[in-house]
Amino acid sequence: MSDLYFVDKLLKVVRERRAVVVEAMTEGSVNDFAAYRHLRGRLEVWSEVEQEIRLLLKREHREDDEPDIA
Repeated sequence: MSDLYFVDKLLKVVRERRAVVVEAMTEGSVNDFAAYRHLRGRLEVWSEVEQEIRLLLKREHREDDEPDIA
């Protein structure tokens, strides 16, 4: 299994989870402000996870482009 396939599937799962949280915040019933803050926190976490995955992928891609000096 290639790394890109794994990353693509992982990002798809992250986007799906984030979409569920956004849907709950916008279309679902949020009982109170504490529940809204909890959902907002989950949304931020999923966004950070996606960002970290993308940064790791860019870093790996950059390292692959550098010639080996050995």
